[in-house]
Amino acid sequence: MITFPEIRPPSYPIGMEVEDNSLRSNFEDGSMQSRVKFTRSRAKYTLKWNSLPQDEYEILYEFITKKVKYSAQSFTWTNPATNKKIEVRITNVSNVELSTLDYWTITLELTEV
Repeated sequence: MITFPEIRPPSYPIGMEVEDNSLRSNFEDGSMQSRVKFTRSRAKYTLKWNSLPQDEYEILYEFITKKVKYSAQSFTWTNPATNKKIEVRITNVSNVELSTLDYWTITLELTEV
């Protein structure tokens, strides 16, 4: 199993969004019927580095583009708040910019497999 590279932890806050796994139908009389659409609810984590040094950015860039090829491969990521290992995929890379000389800003969205 591929693991997330050993670089500095992301800046806080770390965002977490839980997938709504229900399906709802509204009726004309105002009532609603609902049921479970999926058997489980996956979590999405938003990680942001505000000042990632150039050398660590290159490690992360190589990991994203060559090792896991964005969302093509899943990998193990350790949640820094719980130390729990989670199998995830990269579902979005955004806000990539050289914020100051030799320091990068980058945001990753990881989704549970």
